[in-house]
Amino acid sequence: MTWNHISPETVKQLGMTCQQKEYPYLLNIILGDPINYRGGIINLEIGPVTIKIEGKEIMINFDILLLGNDKAVLGMP
Repeated sequence: MTWNHISPETVKQLGMTCQQKEYPYLLNIILGDPINYRGGIINLEIGPVTIKIEGKEIMINFDILLLGNDKAVLGMP
């Protein structure tokens, strides 16, 4: 299973509001350790929001996660 992620900085910059996830989950790095963000638990999200990709509009949710230099990362179902 994969998810869409957005950085907390981007959420703040765009003035979006976040909410608690109904089903938080633990996210681990490749070595098996929890990510170094909010205790490794992904528990905040935004959405659904409408985004436009190559002229097509879709509605998706984003989980909030530190992403380094990236503003958002789209998962692939």
